[in-house]
Amino acid sequence: MNEFFEKYKYHIGGSTIGLILLYLFYDIFTKKKEVSNKEPIIKFKSEGKEVVKAEISHEEFLLFMKTLKAELQNLTQSMMQFNANHIKNHSKYKDFRDKLFTKDIVKKSILIDSISSYKEGQKTSNYVVNFGGNNTPEVFKNVIGFRLLNAIVPYTVYTVNDNNKNIKIDSTSFDLVPGSYTFTQLGKHLQTQINASGISGYTVVSDTTTFKYTISHASPFIIKWSEVTGYSYRLFGFEKENTSSSNSQTSEYSVDHSIHYVDLVINEIPSIACKISSKGKQIISRIPFNSVSGGLIYYRSPEGELQTSNYFYPMKLSSLSIQLFDDNGNEYDSNNGDNYFEFEITIVKNTELFK
Repeated sequence: MNEFFEKYKYHIGGSTIGLILLYLFYDIFTKKKEVSNKEPIIKFKSEGKEVVKAEISHEEFLLFMKTLKAELQNLTQSMMQFNANHIKNHSKYKDFRDKLFTKDIVKKSILIDSISSYKEGQKTSNYVVNFGGNNTPEVFKNVIGFRLLNAIVPYTVYTVNDNNKNIKIDSTSFDLVPGSYTFTQLGKHLQTQINASGISGYTVVSDTTTFKYTISHASPFIIKWSEVTGYSYRLFGFEKENTSSSNSQTSEYSVDHSIHYVDLVINEIPSIACKISSKGKQIISRIPFNSVSGGLIYYRSPEGELQTSNYFYPMKLSSLSIQLFDDNGNEYDSNNGDNYFEFEITIVKNTELFK
């Protein structure tokens, strides 16, 4: 609006003065009519100082004023329309500019991988990515949103790992050897490890119809699943409770050698942008393992989640602590297989909105 008035100030000023003069003429002639019956006279002076009189009737003058008034109204309407179009076009330009170049909020995609962030002694299921270095030079400020877009996570080929290798029978504890086993191979390996631990005489039968194990001994024994770390009980189809004293212990369920999912946890991200799991962890996303072991899991966040946003108060994001937990709540043993993530962060560019 200021630009419009600056551009057309002389036109507007001239029109305003003309209207005032016309009103004064009209006022003078109407007053003369009341005190005299003479026709109004308009005098013009030429450069030669000769006076020329032009006499018009009152009716002719009123007709002239009516016509002039109509033309001025048309001019006013045209200027108003021009002003409206100018404002509309300016608004459209501003919206177009802000939408493309001067956004209040911008979104960026950042790629994270365990290879670039590797440090000696660091696990690929628990590592830290620091921003501001050679690999990731930008430190992100005024971040108000965070979510996972895509992920590639290795599905470990190991049936037995550090999270499920420990077993205790009566007062004797021993470990299975981490590695990849079939159903039958794992039963034979269990029998070997029990007898090698100093308590000989045990047999393990693998039923390939029911996929259950039967562990037997000449004397009654107790398998103390609740007193060991990890989830070895699930490998052999038992509850996480000590068994009753017996000469024979048979799996309560068909054995489950698989990992169903991993939970991605990043402690730097506020809880409002996380999901609360039944294990009490604030997770960014749950990545299901829907392929065979030994391969790669390709994951993309559901489209419904990508259409929503949970914003938090602006924060500086200088690092990310990547942690993966398996479906038993243990740190995921990926056998040091590398993982990859693509995150989307939302950044406020116009911080004046917060004042």
